[in-house]
Amino acid sequence: MSFCTKKIFTLALAGLMFLLAMSVLSWAVNDQPIGSITAIGGEVFLSHRGDTAAFPAMLGDPIYLKDYIQTEKDSRVQILLQDDSLLNLAQNTAIQITEHIYFPEENRRSVIIQLLMGKVRGIMGRYFKGSGSRYIISTPTNTIEVEHGHFVVDAALGRIQYPGRR
Repeated sequence: MSFCTKKIFTLALAGLMFLLAMSVLSWAVNDQPIGSITAIGGEVFLSHRGDTAAFPAMLGDPIYLKDYIQTEKDSRVQILLQDDSLLNLAQNTAIQITEHIYFPEENRRSVIIQLLMGKVRGIMGRYFKGSGSRYIISTPTNTIEVEHGHFVVDAALGRIQYPGRR
């Protein structure tokens, strides 16, 4: 291999390594937690985007966009999101947070949660009036938009229930 060929090869390899390093750094900056686990009881499993298997969740674990969270029998978990909304997952519940956009300075948030099975109870920390603000719970049979307050959504029923009402 000639000196010129070796130099071109070395520069190309260095450039490739630089691009790889930059993509990893930008991924880390853009992949910030959107919440965390604030209470846990029993067996709860968490899977981050790209994970091939779920792992046991622990108190304080960060929650990222596209995470899959599942509670087992006689288990519960509480998740606090950046927008001050609180989610309580009952036993045998599975969710995935598919959208979480939060701009407090614009009084705007957009959250979409896929409720795959089970029941979730939510408490809204505050009411967002900014353009495009929404909080949606999607079940296998229905899509529900919540504006403020507290709610209970059961995937089997596919509808919102407000505490105190049947």
